[in-house]
Amino acid sequence: MPILTFHYRNQNPTGSPSTDDDKFAKQKLRMSSLSVPIQKLTLVGYCINLRKFDGTLNAGKSHQIPDHILVEIPEFTTQGVNNVSPPKTHNGDDYVQTHSIPLPLTDNLNTINFGMNLDFIVNKRLNRELTIHLKKYNENNEIVSMTTSTNADGQVAADHVLLYFNYNSVGNF
Repeated sequence: MPILTFHYRNQNPTGSPSTDDDKFAKQKLRMSSLSVPIQKLTLVGYCINLRKFDGTLNAGKSHQIPDHILVEIPEFTTQGVNNVSPPKTHNGDDYVQTHSIPLPLTDNLNTINFGMNLDFIVNKRLNRELTIHLKKYNENNEIVSMTTSTNADGQVAADHVLLYFNYNSVGNF
């Protein structure tokens, strides 16, 4: 069975990083093929590497590793992923809606998880260029872009994300 990998690489410069996470958490990816006719994509695994602040943290601070990130790939997650979420506030009516793939993280900087079999029915030809957007929940339970820079308050940055898919293709669509 063929494999399709998505590789996000943080391009926010580490020497003088931007605090504009929206600019760097969303990235255009390009496939090695011109396009691929896909019936079904199966997420079989992922690897997420975070980067921590390279220095001394401010007093009383520790690294803030989210418990999961949200991966949005509009070319197929907008219709293939439906999340049922709690309200932002207790007994509230302020629900956060997302079509992103939630990927759990470990409590250290590297998470590798294989043995998954999450299917996405695509039934179309994926174009050569795709978009990936990394997101997370902030302290107010709002969905925001994943942080792409670190700081002395313990903020961590997404460094690399690799998604591994098997896929079925029949015909040329």
